[in-house]
Amino acid sequence: MSGTVSTALKFAAGLFLVLALIGIAVNVFSPATDAAKIAQTDFSNTTTELKDQKYLVYDNTVISGSQVVNALRKFESEGKSQTLGLYVETGKNSNGAGTWYYSAFDKASDSMTASSTTDLSNTKEVTNAKYINPSGMFDAVVERDSNGVIRAIKFVQQ
Repeated sequence: MSGTVSTALKFAAGLFLVLALIGIAVNVFSPATDAAKIAQTDFSNTTTELKDQKYLVYDNTVISGSQVVNALRKFESEGKSQTLGLYVETGKNSNGAGTWYYSAFDKASDSMTASSTTDLSNTKEVTNAKYINPSGMFDAVVERDSNGVIRAIKFVQQ
């Protein structure tokens, strides 16, 4: 009979230890879940900032014409996929008559449309209105839609 009592006591002690460990685990990992959620939110915000950083380089800055041409080449894939519009207004096509490359962004309606201008060869021809003077200076501005997403970069020659 002492063997049965001893086995029952061992079983009860083991059960008590298991329940105690489960209680400790719940108390330890519950606050860690909240901390993990906060860390995930911070990580998402940082990722969004880094994603936008390649565009924010151009926000409210003055850049040269050669940098404008480089931006047109750099963001060609985003323009063709209609996620980013690139607007260039040179001294010859000023007063709002600039050119949208790859895609056009309409801020009033928050919409992107495909642009017929996808060839950059005119940007190198001095006699063309779309010519971008490599040493010319351009004001660059980033435009966002109503959701806060960067949708266009505008370059206007000074």
